[in-house]
Amino acid sequence: MIDRPALDRIIESGGYIGVNTGQAHEANSTLINHDLAEKAFDAAACIGCGACVATCKNASAMLFTSAKVNHLSMLPQGEPEAAQRVKNMIMQMDAEGFGSCTFTGACEVVCPQSISVFNITEMNGRWLWG
Repeated sequence: MIDRPALDRIIESGGYIGVNTGQAHEANSTLINHDLAEKAFDAAACIGCGACVATCKNASAMLFTSAKVNHLSMLPQGEPEAAQRVKNMIMQMDAEGFGSCTFTGACEVVCPQSISVFNITEMNGRWLWG
């Protein structure tokens, strides 16, 4: 069983874009590489079910958190807050008492949305290199 409010608090700590962008502009005016858009879309597919946390021997929320961090940080709209987002969300994940990732891959195996563990390595890079 997963403590769902803990996952919600991780989202509240940075899983959004907080800059005032004004009125929406023409979507096709911001060109985004197709491969990058696909990676962001794949990460955004996380439904926050918590299956990854439930199966992890450490009760780590790294797959969930990394999917949320990466889908926002990969696109231009999320870049201004990317460095602070990863720090806030990892700090909140730690504050919630989730364990550390030992990268066994069990989370990826049970994920109903097939979220890749690549997201964890990507988030770790964002965290380490800002």
